[in-house]
Amino acid sequence: MKTYILVYDGFAQFEVVLAAHLMKTAGEIVTVGVSPEPVVSQEGFRIVPHMTIERVEASGVDLFIVPGGDLKQIARLSEVENVLKAVQACGGKVGAICSGSLLALDAGLARGRNYTSPLPADPSVAAGTRMDRPVVVDQGLITAQAYGYVDFALELGRMTGIYRDEADYEETVRFFKFFLPPVDSAPVSAKLTERKVEEVRETVQQTSVAV
Repeated sequence: MKTYILVYDGFAQFEVVLAAHLMKTAGEIVTVGVSPEPVVSQEGFRIVPHMTIERVEASGVDLFIVPGGDLKQIARLSEVENVLKAVQACGGKVGAICSGSLLALDAGLARGRNYTSPLPADPSVAAGTRMDRPVVVDQGLITAQAYGYVDFALELGRMTGIYRDEADYEETVRFFKFFLPPVDSAPVSAKLTERKVEEVRETVQQTSVAV
């Protein structure tokens, strides 16, 4: 499996680090730049792209991820949009987060689909249904708000089938979302904490039913 990640000056690296970590367990990570020149992320990391956007062969892309950031720094937006369209047309999956979702919308990827974005998009461009949720998955397109970066990564993994089974997925959720160790290695204190979490969940569910 090959996962391509767009990188550009000022992109929000934190939004895609976990996604890259999870997807790396199932294959290759390829960073894509609009030029071969190094870029500097919002956090200050200097990255040399593996390849440039014009070299991407859409038919070989399993997943293309677009992080948020200052899209004004992307000099060749049309080329990026064309690649996203081609990936979708070839049956590849696209994940876009924060302002990166606006780029996916401009490319027309949300037509007839549900999506989320940091700001309401022009209906004539999006041609889909905006949902005010952290993450929205619809027909091979995953869009997310910046604060939903953990769920974004988890759902990308689910959509691409990287988990061995449901237990593997649940363990990944425990570790990265709830900061709990694997069940077999969890100390007594951690297991008690998990029990309390479950009790809170049950209380919330009962309250919801009562309302």
